[in-house]
Amino acid sequence: MCIMTMRWMQLRQADLNLLVAFMVFAEELNVSAAAKRLLLSQPAASRTLDRLRALFNDDLMVRGPGGYRLTPAGERLQSELGRLLPELDAVMGRPAFDAMTEEATFRITGPDNVCAVLGPLLCRNVLPKALGVRMLFVPWSESAFEDLDRGRVDVALSNDDVLVPEHLRAQMLYRERWSCVVAKESSLPERLTLKQYLEQEHIVVSVLDGVQSIPDKRLAALGEARRWSVRMPYFGAALECIPRTQLVLTATSGVARVARARRELRVIEAPQEITGFGFQAVWHPRLDSDPAHTWLREQLVRLAAEL
Repeated sequence: MCIMTMRWMQLRQADLNLLVAFMVFAEELNVSAAAKRLLLSQPAASRTLDRLRALFNDDLMVRGPGGYRLTPAGERLQSELGRLLPELDAVMGRPAFDAMTEEATFRITGPDNVCAVLGPLLCRNVLPKALGVRMLFVPWSESAFEDLDRGRVDVALSNDDVLVPEHLRAQMLYRERWSCVVAKESSLPERLTLKQYLEQEHIVVSVLDGVQSIPDKRLAALGEARRWSVRMPYFGAALECIPRTQLVLTATSGVARVARARRELRVIEAPQEITGFGFQAVWHPRLDSDPAHTWLREQLVRLAAEL
């Protein structure tokens, strides 16, 4: 029997659905969580894992002090399938996603300043024509990229100052610039010099605890630091703190747009030394060829092009 015939017989005998199931096990490293995503009972999920182990003649994932971990063979399989499954998906020629007739729920994470820009556009310009689509926004966290790996979120909206792991995909959406929001009665000029900026008392938005914000990074590169009296994780809440104070909030365009609509607030120009940055969409390559995810990425790029 020739080698090609033997391989063909092995492929016919294999249940390729097990490969998809393995990727879920590898992402979750938890049988109960994998069972939930696979829509299986826990006993059925355990039997699926047993079949995978028999198919590859390896434990694939083993329990340790901190939970399950992949074996070396499991790590190699995860790496190979991460490359092969998107290609196989493309070969199968799945049709385009029809947002008018099909249902989909997308889990999106990002800081509230990017959500303040893209969220309203999605609600006004996309969802009315996508009746079966739901968009679940979840808070940004330091585990955002790990959540992409584990399939807990579909897209992460991240600034380009963040180092994205090499195995993930990223696409630039739009550029941001900084403004400053102050109380309406503030005597500050329409554009701040760096000296004037550093003389003020600031309210700082830091999305992740202990992680330097972009304005602080820009200042640190100049050997400077701003004085702050309040630090919080949300721009929306920070806006509520500004009226009838001398505080200065350094904000991106979506937040500044909200501030301009409020009588008790005034938006002025930040120092030119506080340079801008970009927002990007980040996703896992296993979703490259998924029709629904492709549709979502296309909508984000189209909306960002109009900003």
